[in-house]
Amino acid sequence: MKRINIILTGLALALLQTGCTDFNDQFEGLDDMVAPKNVVSYDYELTADDYSAISKSALADAQTAEDSAKAKSIANNKYFTETVSAADYVPYLLESMYKYSDMGSSAMVTYSFGEDKPAYFSELRSINILNAADYQLAWGSEVEYVNALTPTVSASSKMSDILTAKFPNADNGEYKFVEYNYSEVDAEEDITEVEYLAEDFETQTAYDPILGWTSKDLQGDLNWLARSYSGNLYAQISSYNSGAINEVYLISPEIDLSNAIAPEFAFDIAAGHWNATCLTVWISEDFDGTEAGVATATWVDLTSNFTMPEPASGYSTMATAGVADLTDYAGKKVYVAFKYDGDGRSALDRGDDPAKTTTYQIDNVTVSEVKVALSVPSTEKIYAAYTLNGSSWELADDGTFYALQVEDYQAMGQSYLYSAIVPEYLPRFLKNKFPYAVEGDVKVVIYKSSSNPAYSGAMQYTFNGMEWETEDFIENKTEQFLVSNDGWVFDPTVVYTMTKPDYQIIVDYVKANIDEGYIDSYGTAEFYYGFASYYGNVSFRLSYRTSYADLDTELTALTTNEEKVALLNERLKEGMEIFTQLRFPEAIPTVSGIEVFYVVTTNIYYANGINSEDDGLRAYTYKCTAAASGDTPPQFEFISAEAVK
Repeated sequence: MKRINIILTGLALALLQTGCTDFNDQFEGLDDMVAPKNVVSYDYELTADDYSAISKSALADAQTAEDSAKAKSIANNKYFTETVSAADYVPYLLESMYKYSDMGSSAMVTYSFGEDKPAYFSELRSINILNAADYQLAWGSEVEYVNALTPTVSASSKMSDILTAKFPNADNGEYKFVEYNYSEVDAEEDITEVEYLAEDFETQTAYDPILGWTSKDLQGDLNWLARSYSGNLYAQISSYNSGAINEVYLISPEIDLSNAIAPEFAFDIAAGHWNATCLTVWISEDFDGTEAGVATATWVDLTSNFTMPEPASGYSTMATAGVADLTDYAGKKVYVAFKYDGDGRSALDRGDDPAKTTTYQIDNVTVSEVKVALSVPSTEKIYAAYTLNGSSWELADDGTFYALQVEDYQAMGQSYLYSAIVPEYLPRFLKNKFPYAVEGDVKVVIYKSSSNPAYSGAMQYTFNGMEWETEDFIENKTEQFLVSNDGWVFDPTVVYTMTKPDYQIIVDYVKANIDEGYIDSYGTAEFYYGFASYYGNVSFRLSYRTSYADLDTELTALTTNEEKVALLNERLKEGMEIFTQLRFPEAIPTVSGIEVFYVVTTNIYYANGINSEDDGLRAYTYKCTAAASGDTPPQFEFISAEAVK
């Protein structure tokens, strides 16, 4: 990307054009220069086509892959950012639009600026579903617990501990979206079924690998996949058309039987297009949970406990395959596996070997037992956003953040919100949910975004008094560009006119840093510099200062009104510099290599018969010389003070 070396900033050009004697002395022969013939001012707002044109020009000028990526982003986004700045790229357009403008010409350009979205938008894009270990932590026991929170073992008292253990490296201010089970009644001991593994595949996505399980083919590249029929999801596999010999394991997550007594393993099965028995069932105590460990683990065959269907044609009915007693594994941690041995090679490749392509469907896999344990009659799913505040996880501000609940999806007739319907559904939902919203209210809505249980999304809305509008974090900005010796360049000069609250900033400063004796009885004016927020001006009226004569000995020592007004003028340069420091604490000396000037306009009131012709607006210009550092505010150099006509 080309770099533009600035010869004259906007302020420097303005100073040169004034013909100021002191300034001209530094530029020999300047008076002999011919005045520019085509000095003009433009106002222009970028169109969608302009962003494409800028992108094309910048792409042609790109020197690195990073330059190219930035150039392309302009056409794609139709806005600029902090890293892809208008200061760098708008000159490409101005050079083509106003190529014959002479030195001193200016253009006020309005463009779209995209702010960085808050980090919580990316942090809330996944759902953290509490698991058995999380509930055990909440209940303080690996035995006496239920997979739910209750009024006694509540989210308010336990969630911080759960999330601290779950995310030990989280940063302060980080957000997490959480799904947990909740029972409205406390748990009681009862004879109940304790499930150590319960997989009905209903949270899987059809045609995707089985989430949370390990699928590994030791001979080829076949996978167990989630499939759906008549609204029911299950795991399926077949070597049909695989073109290879297959030995495919589907291995469960780790099953913790540490507190089990007599657990049992069961599942439902259906088979289709049977031509060979391809499925066997196994268990392992030493599988390490990795794909590499599938081949090296010790697997014990449990197939004899189950009956595998062999339909003569079509598909068998999904039915229970049987039950395997896992009492020998009580007190241990194990994995169960379904192994499919198939042969989907062509007849030519198989030779005398028979085809083995039977389709198997597995559902409702459980490892459980019936025993006396804590139980609750029913649970509901709760969704909530939490943020780390120091060392504690707290609910995200419920005045701003709202997580859709089960009843909200039901009211919308949806189980989740996919991207295409979010713009239609969420504004209508907010209008019904918050009927008393006032203009300016902000809501961040967090929602399930897919049938995949781990996927979520977040959108921010602002109420405009009538409707909820999507916050896209794009705003219009207007900035000035100037013609220099190197063509069109960005002018980062900050132009600002003080309002009444601004004058109070200096009133408060004088009270805290100079002497509160200078403050009037209303607390809205000070008589050291003369700033007054009630009137919105700086008053040089000397009669008002007689009450402060004993305090302001420097002013009192002067004998003439002219001397006193001159002192107040000198003080005001200091006061305006202090205001500029306080009003622009993030000021920096340069932007894109260009010096930054601040032109701040204030209202002056004399009423002394001295310089009264100067009543009115005066613009103070300062150059930023250093950014803020620690407790030291940004530093400025006084340039000029001029009446605004």
